[in-house]
Amino acid sequence: MTGKSKKEQKVYEPSGRKQGAGALQAGIFFLTVAGSVFAAFLYQKPVQEIAGIGILSGVGAGVIWFLLGKAGEDGDYLHGNAGNLKRFVFYYVISFVGSVLFPLLPAGGWPYQVIFIGLMLFSNQITGLCAGCQLLMVSVLLQGAGNGTFFIYLISGLVGIAVFTAMDEAFKIWTPMLISLVIQMVCLCLQEVLFANEVFSFHMFFIPEINILVNFVLLTILLKVFKSLVMGRGQDRYGDINDPEHPLLLELMAGSRDEYFHAVHTAYLCEKTAKRLELDYALVKACGYYHRIGIIRGENSWERTREILQANNFPQNVQDILQEYLDERKKIVSKETVVLFFCDTVISSIGYLFSKDARIDLDYYQIISAILDKKIESGVISLSNISFREIEEIKTILAEEKNYYDFLR
Repeated sequence: MTGKSKKEQKVYEPSGRKQGAGALQAGIFFLTVAGSVFAAFLYQKPVQEIAGIGILSGVGAGVIWFLLGKAGEDGDYLHGNAGNLKRFVFYYVISFVGSVLFPLLPAGGWPYQVIFIGLMLFSNQITGLCAGCQLLMVSVLLQGAGNGTFFIYLISGLVGIAVFTAMDEAFKIWTPMLISLVIQMVCLCLQEVLFANEVFSFHMFFIPEINILVNFVLLTILLKVFKSLVMGRGQDRYGDINDPEHPLLLELMAGSRDEYFHAVHTAYLCEKTAKRLELDYALVKACGYYHRIGIIRGENSWERTREILQANNFPQNVQDILQEYLDERKKIVSKETVVLFFCDTVISSIGYLFSKDARIDLDYYQIISAILDKKIESGVISLSNISFREIEEIKTILAEEKNYYDFLR
């Protein structure tokens, strides 16, 4: 692969968006501090405790402010949430209101797992964890609950974040939901049964059962909203960007017709191959279209490509595959990246042979096998998830497109 950048990455973000994000981050900070202090006053806490709650809330909110800014700079938001900080802020505000009302309920009835998961889904793992801990701390301090309550919900929140981290466009939610709710139930029963100074009775399980039911309902609602708001729009985005007349592709064609048609041919092979391998063909096709889009900014490096993708709010999965392909600090691991690599290589190689002799008659299977075997021997995909069977299938798929290669003559 060529055109990789060794420079430190820097994300392009319009100044207006940066200013808007900064205002929202500041709003979270002041809401958290002022709201926590006001709630402590309403709960009739002593002045010393009010001051302590205000200081601790300020520190926690400051950490969230920093993490949101860092995620914006590094492009670390999950599920294409970069540039959509309002989603996180809206969910955080609702969760904060809940955090100051939860002390009115028994400590075992707080639905904090869904709060941790939601905050993570609209930002990233570390931001969701810190924001969840911040809100949990407010509830614990306002109620005066013991440290056990904090750690019970922290563990269940950690599990929820861990099992929902791997959620992708396939949206397989039932296994992670079952795991998270079971762990939540275990943690709550541990608190209600083992740590309670009461004679054992089935009545002890009443509050944990209600908590699990509430968490299940809220988590179902959250995931439905998340799917329509984030996942669904991400899928719709593929329809927009997988258009050969997309403005970015037209800009590429204006600069170099050869590069434009190379991208179009690569995208065609990517789609054909990904469908046969039962991969996300819309994702791989998009990567085929835009794997050379950095050229419109002067060089086809990951740094330039990332600026363009971030500025145009491309789906995160597209960014991940193209980073894996273009950034020389990354190794090719995913099957989607391997498909992109092979299709790009075949288009380049066959196009080169035709540029030497447009009438040459090629044995496509032999040529393609030799080209791909050479790339495999170089060790470029030695760490990938692709199997030998799938590699042989890719060779067959690409060789079957012999009529299409006439477009390269």
